[in-house]
Amino acid sequence: MEAMDVVKVQEALKAEGLEGWLLFSFGRSNPLALEVLGLAHLHLTRRFAYLIPREGEPTLLCHAIEASLFPPLPGNRKTYHTWRGFLEGLAHLLGGMRRVALEYVPGGQIPYLSRVDGGTLDLLRGLGLELASSWPLLLLFQTWDEERLQSHRRAAAGLARAKDLALDFLRQNPEASEREVQSVLVRALEGEGLIFDHPPMVAFGKNAANPHHEPSEARLEEGAVVLLDLWAKAPGGVYADLTWMAGKRPPEAAHRAFQAVTRARDEAIAFVERAYREGRYPKGFEVDRLARKVLEEEGYGPYIRHRTGHNLGEEVHGSGPHLDDLETHDLRPLVPGLAFTVEPGVYLEAFGVRTEVDVYLHPTGPEVTTPLQETITPL
Repeated sequence: MEAMDVVKVQEALKAEGLEGWLLFSFGRSNPLALEVLGLAHLHLTRRFAYLIPREGEPTLLCHAIEASLFPPLPGNRKTYHTWRGFLEGLAHLLGGMRRVALEYVPGGQIPYLSRVDGGTLDLLRGLGLELASSWPLLLLFQTWDEERLQSHRRAAAGLARAKDLALDFLRQNPEASEREVQSVLVRALEGEGLIFDHPPMVAFGKNAANPHHEPSEARLEEGAVVLLDLWAKAPGGVYADLTWMAGKRPPEAAHRAFQAVTRARDEAIAFVERAYREGRYPKGFEVDRLARKVLEEEGYGPYIRHRTGHNLGEEVHGSGPHLDDLETHDLRPLVPGLAFTVEPGVYLEAFGVRTEVDVYLHPTGPEVTTPLQETITPL
């Protein structure tokens, strides 16, 4: 996420009609607050609250034994020792305020943002506060600057080269196992100087019908599709994510299904392009809804298992807006500076197919930053 800029946050608070943003966490319970404040590397075990008011200086309220752990943050610092001291300090911080934002979404509609526990919500409402979701404020920290975009480009190029090495390996070793191909991908990504939170996914034939398949000793057989899903980032950078389909003379049904998911992908991207030309920012749920409609009209509705795409950031599944009206109703706008995947897929009994590209949003519209696959690659 971007570094803290109190002035920008206060401008956003005024625009949203909010009197403050309360960044609250019990230890590491709120990773969004930790990221915004640059605290993700700290070993915190007690409650803290950092209030950014619409006007004036922010204030950190933390336990006395952890005060030395916090780096310098804009504004004032207060400490507490007891639970009563925490409640009194919190009430003092929020005194006179009515409408405050925090990492919460009514009804848990977007669980990626619902990071404050129900008891604390009760406590804050008991202080007479109206609670609002902080998602409009978080957007300030979820967009990329030029340095992050270049980091993403480096990772995307590395993924493409690793994918090509895996396909060459399969051509030279036509009975290779999923795990052997996964090892090729891991070595290739490490050779690119990239890191990842989990090794790539490799799935042959029926295994590709499981979107989260764990590679096994299964070997490639005649007529099978091959699904490669790999993601990585440069140290300190942001992620790129790519899925590629290949096959050893797969059935015509797999080719038809793949053409359907590529149409869904292309129409989703075109929808975002049109919205930008019209001067508006589309919302995540709108893009997902459109892409799934393409697949449903082709008869693949029963075989959709996941949303159309996810946000990219320092984590492969970032905290920003997702292309989702299936698993959640993501009402956040796709503003310039955000990046996300577009990855429609369908998963039948005999095989699964997916296409996945990354998109970065410039002020003028979307840029696809990874290769666009049009047909299943033959092996």
